[in-house]
Amino acid sequence: MSPSRYEELYKDVNPSLREKLEAIRMNLHEGKVSCLVGAGFSKNAEMDDTTRMKDWFELADDFYEILYGEKPSDQDVRYKNVLRLASQVEASKGRGTLESLLQSSLPDERVYPGRLHIDLMRLPWSDVFTTNYDTLLEKAFIEADRYYNKVTNKETLLYAPHPRLVKLHGSFPDIRPFIITEEDYRTYPQRFPEFVNTVRQSLIENILCLIGFSGDDPNFLSWKGWLRDVMGKQAAPIYQITYDVQMHDSSIYLSNELGIKIINLADIKGIKGFSEAIDFFLTHVGQKYSTEWSGSNNRSIRNRDSSDINTLISEMRQVRESYPGWIVLPISHINEFSDTKEDIPFWSNIYSECIDISKRIEFLYEINWRIETALGSFDIEWYLQALEELSLEDTEALADAIYQKLLGLKLSLLNVYRIKGKDKAYELLLGEIEVHIPQLTYEQNRQLTYIKCLYGISILNYTDVQKNIDGWNLRLLDYQGHLWKAGMLIEVGQFRESEVMLRDLLKSVKRNILTSRYSSQLASVRSAIELFLWRIDYTYSMDRPKPNPDFDFAGIVRLCCDMINKEDNRASHYQITHGFNLLEFGEQWHLGGGGFKGDYYGTIRYFRLYEKLGSPMGIPNHFSSNIEVKTSMIERLLRYYPKYALQWIVRCCDRKTVDAVNRATLQYLSREEACAFFDESIASCEAGLEQYAGKILQTRILVCLLPVLVKLSTLLTPDRIERIFNMLCIVYREYPQKYDGAEVRTLYKNLSGEYLKRCQTKAMKEPILQSGVRGEEDFEMPELWNNAIEYPMVAGDIAKTGLESSELGTQQAAFKRLKLLKRTKKDYSISSLLDAHINTWRAIPPLSDDKLESFFTFPGDESTMSSIGTDELSSFLKTDFKNDGTSLFIDTISSKLFRLQIGFPRFDKEQHLSFLGKMVEILTDNEGTFKKNDSEDFLGGFHTKVKEIFLVLNYYSQVEGLPTKDCNVWEAFKEAIEQYRQYGYPVITIITHLSYLGIWSKAIINNHIHEALFSNSKSLVYDAGKALVYMAEKQGKIVNQSIIKSIIDKITYIIDESTYAYLNIIIELLLERGINREALVQLEKWIDTLPNRIEHLTISEVIKDDVRYCANQIAGIMSTVCPDWTGLTGWEDYMKKDYIKNDVRNGFEVGVYLASSSLINN
Repeated sequence: MSPSRYEELYKDVNPSLREKLEAIRMNLHEGKVSCLVGAGFSKNAEMDDTTRMKDWFELADDFYEILYGEKPSDQDVRYKNVLRLASQVEASKGRGTLESLLQSSLPDERVYPGRLHIDLMRLPWSDVFTTNYDTLLEKAFIEADRYYNKVTNKETLLYAPHPRLVKLHGSFPDIRPFIITEEDYRTYPQRFPEFVNTVRQSLIENILCLIGFSGDDPNFLSWKGWLRDVMGKQAAPIYQITYDVQMHDSSIYLSNELGIKIINLADIKGIKGFSEAIDFFLTHVGQKYSTEWSGSNNRSIRNRDSSDINTLISEMRQVRESYPGWIVLPISHINEFSDTKEDIPFWSNIYSECIDISKRIEFLYEINWRIETALGSFDIEWYLQALEELSLEDTEALADAIYQKLLGLKLSLLNVYRIKGKDKAYELLLGEIEVHIPQLTYEQNRQLTYIKCLYGISILNYTDVQKNIDGWNLRLLDYQGHLWKAGMLIEVGQFRESEVMLRDLLKSVKRNILTSRYSSQLASVRSAIELFLWRIDYTYSMDRPKPNPDFDFAGIVRLCCDMINKEDNRASHYQITHGFNLLEFGEQWHLGGGGFKGDYYGTIRYFRLYEKLGSPMGIPNHFSSNIEVKTSMIERLLRYYPKYALQWIVRCCDRKTVDAVNRATLQYLSREEACAFFDESIASCEAGLEQYAGKILQTRILVCLLPVLVKLSTLLTPDRIERIFNMLCIVYREYPQKYDGAEVRTLYKNLSGEYLKRCQTKAMKEPILQSGVRGEEDFEMPELWNNAIEYPMVAGDIAKTGLESSELGTQQAAFKRLKLLKRTKKDYSISSLLDAHINTWRAIPPLSDDKLESFFTFPGDESTMSSIGTDELSSFLKTDFKNDGTSLFIDTISSKLFRLQIGFPRFDKEQHLSFLGKMVEILTDNEGTFKKNDSEDFLGGFHTKVKEIFLVLNYYSQVEGLPTKDCNVWEAFKEAIEQYRQYGYPVITIITHLSYLGIWSKAIINNHIHEALFSNSKSLVYDAGKALVYMAEKQGKIVNQSIIKSIIDKITYIIDESTYAYLNIIIELLLERGINREALVQLEKWIDTLPNRIEHLTISEVIKDDVRYCANQIAGIMSTVCPDWTGLTGWEDYMKKDYIKNDVRNGFEVGVYLASSSLINN
């Protein structure tokens, strides 16, 4: 219908009819209206002059004629029942004849949907039901570009999502039976209960529009009675859309008694016939509903410093008082509150110029409402200062309305203290507010209870939370309160109570929506409840209607993400990952001229949305949706409100969110704040590990809180870290499935001194569990320095018992522990006892890899080791390493070589020659497979596997007793190694070792090292570094210093993820005394300038910490081997800075130990 014609007709719509039309339109665009299409609507079809769609009375004529052989008179037909006639046709002529007659009378294949069909199907109906047999509606929705899932039987009904086109009475050409006889109608509920239940469910949830039914339509008369019987008092509003210029009032009254409201479009003056009436109806309800309310102030505030406070108060109050009552401000109105982000932060002068205390309170109250409604930031300096300066004492002079607003402002300030982690200020203000509890309104009491619950959750005091919940009495229609209380019930583990309360509330909301005029508040409440229920039970989404865009809370989340992304640099496609611990690869927001930065505002709005809805961010032992978004948002929040962010990790109850605590975000957390968070949560954490602790608390501690505390260990004092270590020991013993050895490893790296020694000793006293432990791992053992701790007798007994176990895993764990015990401080008798344990274990066949490895730590007699070497060489030589196209044959080679290492130092000449010949054969025969560099393929390809072969050859190349250079086999071996060097394999260390035997010329070594050192291959850099260090070991400061200076030059000009590799080379060169004075001066200068330089680099914090740690090791070494280094004091001052983490600081102690050990060994 043209806009002008529509406007012309709409002017004559009476108020009663307009109200009904508006109710349909508004609910339609909420996805809460279905329609039932009758035969009359098919009259709008397009067909040629020879074709016509018959109505019920014309169909009755056809039935009459086939029964009586003649056309009926008007008198005959007038008193005939078409359903009775159909029943007679079936009885006398058979069902087939009846259905054939139907198909010939309604020529479906020769009719096409008209414009009104298409317009009808274009509307956002929840479902379309039809009693028509024709396929006009199916054809129409294709043209309308709105897809409906067609349902013709119970099978398709079960799985078809909304919107659906449900054919209730069958469908041409062959979906039968066609419902037409009296018996069909009588038995329909029993024969087709699935369809009956579908209509019933739709009428519970949605308004129903009847279109294409006339008052004397026999089909409609049957359906009216059926609807009444099926629905009873539960029937939702049903509107019959009709055009009847002769409709009698009695028909309207009768329909009303049946729960059907008549919309007779003939009441609109000027409408010309049924088609135009339907056209008007479809045009009107098709106009998308949007509220006329606006949250914008009436005037644009240009001069922020001179705006009139009275005018501002008036404008803001007008907006507040006309607010439709949405649970959350619809996304379409958020931009209308841009002043909370861009203008209000600059209103300090407006406030300060006002001296009237009542006016000030009103001004702050309206600002507070706008910030709360916009889910905005409260962290405005002048605004918070103003709230704090307001006093709750001597309020007698204030009018009651002003006093209530003051209380509301203080409640908001209390919530600010909670979010900002100001616990002392929170407790003081809470005490002040509680004095005024008798004067609090219902809404204020509700808000206070919610804030107290949230605070209790933040400190893991679930007992207090439960007390507040138990005393929380809600009014029946307090939708906000119900949402908040439901969220708190979830937090304390009362899932069932929460779900029941919400489902009852949803039923009430649906009834209110369907039995009254449209309420945008109820629409927003319904969306909020449905989202909440979906978070509790993801199967609920099967019945969850598509939300109105205005109340699509996920849309607000997307808006928050967009605000952040607009100010972010996008990460590159390729990134090197870094674990939390050092060398493990795999602050402040500000106000500018435009107000808050978008990334800050988007972050705070995200979390305020969750608190406003009361919706749980995570539920213990439940799947958590959008976990990547949640983790990213928590990571952002850590920059601004660290303590608040840490609380959200615990509440989220998903291990992945712990990733938000990383080296980049920890820089926004001071040591004082980290220790304060530890102190507030440690008691609950320790209590939660007790067997009698509540399941919710226990789960949150094991899944999130304890892992968070582990990461905070980089900033905690050693006594606090030791308490975390003790808790991880309990987790290992009592909750082995939640144990993670990497967390223990993190604590080792952040401990030092006596605290570290105590924890190392405790670790070795932990039982070997194996069974039940995640990944079947033993308790994480420490890395021990020689004689660092006393030998613990209990640990020795545990390891001995473990070796005697029949479980292979337990034996392996026990062996690793014995290797560690070998490094403890002990007397000769203990050492002999450890040797005896190992010898007893090794004597029991078979000779496993672990037992073979044990000879390197616990040597046996030479004849035994030599005999084993001979046997392993024989096995190696006999093995046909057949290339089967998989990496398994490479694993077989590596396994054989691993077992062969015990024999390398003990081979005679012939054995060496045999071994070398076999290796040449392996490398030559498989050159075609091995030469391709596929290291970036999934799992590293062949290239990564083959590198393991060269690691063994690396060890072999430096053993004593190798054949002399004049042996022929060396030429073939040398040729093979050179070839593999061309393929990018790390063989330079092998070449360097053998150059001292004369196999290679030393003249080419430096070139090879220089080329590999500054390549892009991590493995080649490592290999070349090892070669350089070996040369330093052999030659001392005679080693090529130009290469060393080039390394220092590189780390001077470039600091990136590869820098740590070069620093490790420098560390080893220092320990081998391979750096001369000139290069050492260059290195000292690098360390002296590093603190200032690294702070201004844009590289990631993990890389910075890697570099700091390695540099600190170098400083520790230099403090020992270069006592005249003048930069030591400055470096030590840098390491004392608050943001330097514990594990980085510990690098100095490591360097001192390495240097001292090196001096002893040399």
